[in-house]
Amino acid sequence: MKPQGNLDSGSLITQSSGRDQYNGFWGTACSELVQRRMVLMIIVARCRKGSPGTPGAKMLILEGGRTVGTIGGGIMEARAQERARTAFFSSSYEPKLVEVDHFLGSEQSSGLVCGGGQTNIIVRLSPSQDLDTIRKFVLNLISDMPSVIEISPQGIKLTDHVSSSFFHQRLIQKGDCWKFELGSVNLKRCAIYGAGHCGQALARQLNWLGYSVKIFDARLEHRLEVSDLGIETSNIGHPNETPTIVRFPRHTSAIVMTHSYQTDVDALEFALRMDFRFIGLMGTPPKLNRIYKTLTDRGFNRAQLTNITCPVGIAIGSDTPEEIAVSVAAQILQTQKTGNESR
Repeated sequence: MKPQGNLDSGSLITQSSGRDQYNGFWGTACSELVQRRMVLMIIVARCRKGSPGTPGAKMLILEGGRTVGTIGGGIMEARAQERARTAFFSSSYEPKLVEVDHFLGSEQSSGLVCGGGQTNIIVRLSPSQDLDTIRKFVLNLISDMPSVIEISPQGIKLTDHVSSSFFHQRLIQKGDCWKFELGSVNLKRCAIYGAGHCGQALARQLNWLGYSVKIFDARLEHRLEVSDLGIETSNIGHPNETPTIVRFPRHTSAIVMTHSYQTDVDALEFALRMDFRFIGLMGTPPKLNRIYKTLTDRGFNRAQLTNITCPVGIAIGSDTPEEIAVSVAAQILQTQKTGNESR
């Protein structure tokens, strides 16, 4: 997966999904720095119940006044922007950790009354100091190369990922000392087997939600219908040909909705051997019973087969491909947010 465009010229077009992590946010930051303009970045590092800003929410404030992203909205966000903008006029500015409470009467009130609170990190990115770091981080995002961007009062730096466990972000704090780490690997991932109407609708839905999506189908005409969205497609021919394409399966949901019974079985066999974090099949109980028998004949036991969720999707009475996509996407989100990989 290679980027198209030139980071040195500020142009960044990729062949991957997950718009927030590529063009929309980090690509904008990189482009501004390439054009020798400073960028302010606010990231929500943690929150307490009731907060509109949740960990991972982030915002850019550009020199021209435009903003990209959100940290929760409302008067809280307006005040955070006002505070951050002073960094544009400072001769030097170190990253700051800012606590705000969303209730009246607090000395650090955000102006909101919804309860809870959040911890924001404010960073000023400078072309002379931070361009190389942000450029490398963007390239790592695009290529799924594990690395960590580290923010502390000392500044911002990029390190290779040396831990065996991946993470999205984490705040490490001890007294007045702190550092914030953000991983480059998008842990919202899905492999879709089948590029028919339902597969295409699901790919679009997950792409909009910021997932790294790959869709597999041997039929060229169906793959072409989603390739214009920047969603990566592949002519698998057979699911067993995809191990080198599907990276980080333990962080990936596999959804099977192919055009035939045989390709469904082949995709499920591959998914069971790859140890995906969640496996879903579009189908009915009679179809699943038949698939169970076929997969049993191929050497799978009952415990392994219970890892298949069928029918996949939250029961909302969905009928159309778009409604089915919402239902399946909701279940993928649910399993990822709760850690309950319902089978």
